Formats: sequence, C-alpha cells, structure tokens
Amino acid sequence: MKRLASLFLIFTFSLSFSNMVFSKEQAAKTKVIAGETYVSLKDMKNALDFEYEKKGKDSIVVLKQDGSVNNVIKKVNQSVVAIIGEDKKLNPELVNDYYYSKIPVGLMHGSGVIASSDGRIITNNHVVENMKDIYVVLYNNKAFKAKLLYKNKDIDLALIKINAAGLKPIEFEEMDNISAGDEVIAIGTPLYFGWSNSVTKGIISGLNRPVDETYTYLQTDASINPGNSGGPLINMKGRLVGINTLGIMFFDGISFSIPVENVEYFLDQYNKYGKIRRVYTGLEFEESWLALVGIPSDQGLKVIGIKEDSIFEKDKVQEGDILESIDGKSVTSIASHNEVLKKKLPGDYIKLTFSRNSIQFTIKAKLKDYPVEKNSQE
Repeated sequence: MKRLASLFLIFTFSLSFSNMVFSKEQAAKTKVIAGETYVSLKDMKNALDFEYEKKGKDSIVVLKQDGSVNNVIKKVNQSVVAIIGEDKKLNPELVNDYYYSKIPVGLMHGSGVIASSDGRIITNNHVVENMKDIYVVLYNNKAFKAKLLYKNKDIDLALIKINAAGLKPIEFEEMDNISAGDEVIAIGTPLYFGWSNSVTKGIISGLNRPVDETYTYLQTDASINPGNSGGPLINMKGRLVGINTLGIMFFDGISFSIPVENVEYFLDQYNKYGKIRRVYTGLEFEESWLALVGIPSDQGLKVIGIKEDSIFEKDKVQEGDILESIDGKSVTSIASHNEVLKKKLPGDYIKLTFSRNSIQFTIKAKLKDYPVEKNSQE
C-alpha cells in the first residue's frame, strides 16, 4: 500500500463539523483505509470554507480562518465606496448665505460597491438620481469624479463609472446559498460623510419580501440608515448578498436590501442591451387584501385596467378577470408577477392563465417593450 504523506496541521480556529456537508462528487472521492475515512484537503476546504498554504519542505499546512467579522471587513473594505454630490433640484435661493458659505447647497451622499476592476460601481438609483457632479471616494480617501452610465427607478439601481484601474470588485454570492438566519454585515456611509465604511452586523430576517409592489427584497436586522443606501450587504464569506436600499423609519431591526440576483439581472441586462429591457402586457392589477397585509394566499391578481396598447386582442381579457399564473407559475402579488416577467424579453411568448366567474382560460401572447416615460434616461 502506498504510504500516505504526513501532514502537520496548525489550527488557528475551531472547526464546526456539524455544518460540514460534502457534495456527491466530493463524497465519492473519500477513501477508507484500515477503517479510517480520508478526505482530500481540497474537498474539506470547500466544505468548511477555510484557506491553507503549504510551507517549507515538511509540507506543513496552515489553516486560516475566513469567517470572523474582522477578516470579512478586511476582505471587502476595498470594494466599498462613498458617493457624494449636490442635489440639483434644490433651489439655492431657499438657503441663507451663511449656510451656503459653509456647506454646498443640498449636499447629499450615499454608498456604492465596486463591480469591476476598471471602475464600474453599483449604487441605488435614488442615491444619484438627483445628484449633480457625482464624486466617488475610495477606501483610501482618493476621490474621483464619476460618470452616470445607467439608472433604473423600478429596480432602484444605478451604474456609475470612475476613471480608475486595478480596483477590487466585490464577489457575488449565489442566490441558492442565501437563507433566512444567515449572518450578514452591512457596510456604508450612514448619516454623515465622515462615517464612511461604517459596519453593522445582523442576520437575514427573511427572503422575497414585497415592499413597493415592484420587486421582492431581502429583509435584515443589520442597521441601515440614510447614507447606507447603495452599499453592500455581505455574508461571512465576504460575498455580496444584496444592495442596501432602505430602512423603516421609527422601527429598529427592519431594513431591506435588493437581492444579489436582481443586481446580477441589472448588470446582465445593461451589458447586453445598454438598459433593462422590461416587458409590457398593458394590464393593470390589484392585489388581494391578503397579499397587501402579507397573509399567505393563493388568490391571483385582479385586472382593473387594460391599456389601448395591451398585448391582448380586444375583449380577450376583461376588467375583473383574475390572473392566476404565468407560464404555470402562480402569481399572488404584483411583486411576484414582476419577478416572473423579469426573466422574459420583449418578443417572447408567454401563457397567462385567468379565471372569470370560476372558469379558467389560458391566453398565449407576445410581450412588448415597456413604454419609455418622457424625461427618462431609458
């Protein structure tokens, strides 16, 4: 039998084996020798999420912790930025001379996260929407004037660009790896610009929270205050799980982040088309009161309006009809309706199932581009 190489392991932290889960592929690679089960160090690293390196000719392996708050912040800090500018909608005449002589009119700020090494930065639409002369300040206090590449009010995300290279982009987490109860950290610039890269810690309180009838959000109890908007919500691996967007005024422990899958959707649509190609049906809906108050329900959406440019032939759909599903996927809120359509493109065909007087019927229709509002960047 081939002699196994001896490895001396130096542990600098405690491992919790109760959380160790191997994939089928990893489990198939285990070996049983003399009644003992051996696992490759690489597979153990992937299962327990630690780092190691071999040092010297004696093959000593050093294990490094990758889950402490301190280490996570060190990993991510370079990817977080502060954003500052003037409110272009504020009338200077409304501000007295003394105030203006000390602080620029309507100074406003927020946070952002680096998406690419060449200077692309993600933030909230509402951070930069009314901002004049956007400036970005990096973790090392270097400041750059930014160019607005694209913004979308519906998803509340914006992409800006600075003339810089060699930046450290944040890593994205897979949505399937995000669960309620996961520990998370929010980083940003709350309240006062001098408090940039402030850190708060909490958990993910819930997934798929409808907040504004547009898309669903992650709920967290990590503190998110004005100025935190646009900053990252990260897990204990230092990976992005969401973009912080709002807290509930006068309530503690209830804040919301745009989930990473919507951030990826935003970036993917921009990279492919230069904008989000949102689809349009021409129907207006009303949610059931159960959906409005958050009670689980199987009630669909009531049609309350049909636009002239609707994708449906005349009288195929009527006001009062109930939309039950799209391509077989149940829709019980406007947010869930939008989440399903988010994965479609103009020109795609979909099947919508309605009910009228308890009788169900299905219509196949071709989706259109969402109409562009006047004065919109899109």
